[in-house]
Amino acid sequence: MKEQGVAPDVFCYNTVIIGLCKAGKMEEARKYLVEMVQNGLKPNVYTYGALIHGYCKAGEMQGADSCFTEMLGCGVAPNDVVYAALIGGCCKEGNTTEAFAKFRCMLEQGVLPDVQTYSILIRGLSSNGKLKEAMEVFSEHLDKDLVPDVFTYSSLISAFCKQGDLKKAFELHEDMCQKGINPNIVSYNALIDGLCKLGDIERARELFDGIPRARLARSCVTYATIIDGYCKSGNLAEAFQLFDRMTMEGVPPDGFVYCSLIDGCCKNGNMEKALSLFLEMVDKGIASTSAFNALINGFCRSGKLIEAYHLLEDMVGKHITPNHVTYKILIKYHCKAGTMKEAEQLFLEMEKRNLMPNVLTYTMLLHGYNSLGNRSKMYALFDEMIARGIEPDDVVWSMMVDSYLKEGNWIKALKLVDDIMLKGVNVSKKVYNVLIDALCKHNNVSEVLKLLDEIEEQGFKLSLATCRTLVCCFHRAGRTDKAAKALESMVRFKWVPDSILLCDLLNEDSTNSVNADDFSKQTFDVACQVQA
Repeated sequence: MKEQGVAPDVFCYNTVIIGLCKAGKMEEARKYLVEMVQNGLKPNVYTYGALIHGYCKAGEMQGADSCFTEMLGCGVAPNDVVYAALIGGCCKEGNTTEAFAKFRCMLEQGVLPDVQTYSILIRGLSSNGKLKEAMEVFSEHLDKDLVPDVFTYSSLISAFCKQGDLKKAFELHEDMCQKGINPNIVSYNALIDGLCKLGDIERARELFDGIPRARLARSCVTYATIIDGYCKSGNLAEAFQLFDRMTMEGVPPDGFVYCSLIDGCCKNGNMEKALSLFLEMVDKGIASTSAFNALINGFCRSGKLIEAYHLLEDMVGKHITPNHVTYKILIKYHCKAGTMKEAEQLFLEMEKRNLMPNVLTYTMLLHGYNSLGNRSKMYALFDEMIARGIEPDDVVWSMMVDSYLKEGNWIKALKLVDDIMLKGVNVSKKVYNVLIDALCKHNNVSEVLKLLDEIEEQGFKLSLATCRTLVCCFHRAGRTDKAAKALESMVRFKWVPDSILLCDLLNEDSTNSVNADDFSKQTFDVACQVQA
């Protein structure tokens, strides 16, 4: 055009810019925008709209925002298409706060959102866990007499299914059907998955069988979901029947289907079939980390730890990268077997691969050393865990307190509880129960009383077993007032003391003259409350 002396107009530039944006050539498209302005032409809403849409599609939100700001500065009013692109881009990168802000800005500017804009925002909010906000926008959508599309419904149904709220998911499904909107395969897949996770495989199968009546074709995801459901429920015969059926219907099974079947076979103890399926995956070139993990877990569960380790070596040889799960499985079973040298080796290997251990990894190793009575290793590992900034959980704290108590180190155990509190971490009920049980067994009444004051401040309720131990401890120490109070608490919280405990206490009173009559009467009164 330029060679023939014909200057390109806005329409020509827009055509080129739109084409380049669709091809993802954003840098080149931007150059044409600059050239257009230099030639005295004013970009319009379609020019900026194409660029904003292109940047959003490419995940370059900085470029999209820059164009949007430039657009407003030039006095070009954005339309619903521009806002929809920006909202979609923000949702894509998980920035739902900004997406919502753009939506409100759109309304303030008097730009009316259409069904697609609402759908984009609702899908973005629901897929990012903002289900409450998604439903608020959905209600607003309905109030404007706009009929939601199938994508809006399917995104909400999927979100409610993931949350485990199948009742709400089916309500939306019913509402969609009543409005004459045909469900898509995504909504069916979500409902089937939700039912399978709840263990309602029969209802899931009813939906699965009803898909052809809805004039829809079952996808690989549909088959994978129902097969996984049958595998988890232990019905491998039905799972394999569906596996054969999907192949016959021309739906190629993916890695997820194979992994579900391998895991099911391993749990059923059929390692031969699991290995056969795994080799099929290898032949098809779809062997994955998940497949190796499922098989490794199966061998470990069968006690074949050497074979499991050979699989890890094979995995590395096939250039398939082991992950946290791979090492956790192997470490867990070696710790259970007491083969701590191998567990340590795997732990070091894991670190070499830049897979940093977490609280679960350390917990397994601590359990392993604790079971073998290797407390020096256990304490050293615990110190390493703290030094690395890995916060122990209730299980670890309880284990450590219990370990110190078992070796009679009261000072260390109580100091550990103080350390927990100094860190601003609430001492759990489990830790208190472990500590009180041990103190009571050694008749350390003064420390027990101190702990009870702390427990009262935190509002904890002790376990029935701990209450029983407390009653006996106080009774032996002649603290009948405290023993009676513990008995009363057991009745008040409906932790009813059993008849053996009451009989033991009454019998013990006959040989103990200290406040015997008073306590026997209190014990008898508690027994009457229990019977009532």
